[in-house]
Amino acid sequence: MGAGLLGALALAALALGTLGSGRTGTVTALQLSARWAYCFFWPAYVGGALASLWGAKFQGLARRGRELGLAFAAAMLVHLAMIIRIYAISSRPPIPLQSAVYFGIGLAFAYLMALLSVPALGTRLSPGGRRILFTVGMEYIALAFLRDFLHDPFDGSLRHLLGYLPFTTLAFGGLLLRGLMYAQRLRRGVIHRREVRSTRGTGNAVSDFRR
Repeated sequence: MGAGLLGALALAALALGTLGSGRTGTVTALQLSARWAYCFFWPAYVGGALASLWGAKFQGLARRGRELGLAFAAAMLVHLAMIIRIYAISSRPPIPLQSAVYFGIGLAFAYLMALLSVPALGTRLSPGGRRILFTVGMEYIALAFLRDFLHDPFDGSLRHLLGYLPFTTLAFGGLLLRGLMYAQRLRRGVIHRREVRSTRGTGNAVSDFRR
């Protein structure tokens, strides 16, 4: 959490100090803090998928999902501060209301999951409900980042495109890994149900024979 927060603060301070505290510096600080936060979100997002698909070598990363998620939430505090600042210095809303609501929901998911990661609060939600909330929240945030990365990717310059390309690649890669994980779980569930039905059928046949 310290790394997430301090790193985002350092990047924001660098942008504001170099480009000024006006719109240009604030927008740059906002973008840099989001990219820094994504560096913590992505491994938290794909850690479980990597462990599920390729086993023990990624178990350590999967076990650190909570810490990485909290570091992401800490870094996003700076991003949130920059959002508030850009609204404060703008004469009109800097982004459309629909986009503001969309990304606001993502932030709400991030901090709700951070609160529920505290054992005293997390136990108030059933394991099934918690699993659903975290799954929906993580997928929503992943899609929100992808939408941001894909928004006007060319922006009139190759430099802008190349700057976004690594993050866009990671975003698509993360979605692919999660999709493969869900497909694997679905396949295992189908196989398990078949085995259960087969076992029940064998048990019924034995009972009939004994009669």
